[in-house]
Amino acid sequence: MSTASATAALPAPAYTYAEFRALVGTLATEHRTSGPDQGPALVRFTEQNQQHLDRAYALPLLPELVDRLRHLDAPQRWLVLAEAWCGDTAHELPLLAHLAEGSGGRVALHVLLRSEHPEFMAAHQTNGKNSIPKLVMQDAATGATVAEWGPRPAEAHALAQRLHADPEQHTAAIVRQMNEWYTTDQGQSLQRELLAVLA
Repeated sequence: MSTASATAALPAPAYTYAEFRALVGTLATEHRTSGPDQGPALVRFTEQNQQHLDRAYALPLLPELVDRLRHLDAPQRWLVLAEAWCGDTAHELPLLAHLAEGSGGRVALHVLLRSEHPEFMAAHQTNGKNSIPKLVMQDAATGATVAEWGPRPAEAHALAQRLHADPEQHTAAIVRQMNEWYTTDQGQSLQRELLAVLA
């Protein structure tokens, strides 16, 4: 587990991105997933998410966003609520981790499993729901929340809502269409929204 280098206490357990990526690999090998629900669909999604994690990490970073992160007024700690089976997490978390790594030490990222942090999740819901991934940006020294983002870029969220509202759409078809959206978008929407949040 990662340790906090800042003054504010880090919620435990917390994972570095590398630790989370390794956890997903182990779970997939063992045909398991994170959290209490070990249903076959979530296990299958965990296995499929490995390729999305690898692809998303390699996406190009927005230069103006990297520059903004390198010139933050104060160091930040990014806490990301996630789970191994979550498709949106697989597309977004690697990009957030890559941005943190490119920040010149101004951002430290930690991953919190939603199932291990119910109180923290409850404090950072989206429209009353425990939606993930959820990025909570904190002042590294004080732990005060600076901003929040998630669970998806606005365009992806609108698409997901339309798909889930259509009774003819089965889960596999919804997952496929969401994956296609993320592949086409190339991480640009997430990064533009973060730039606006940090403006």
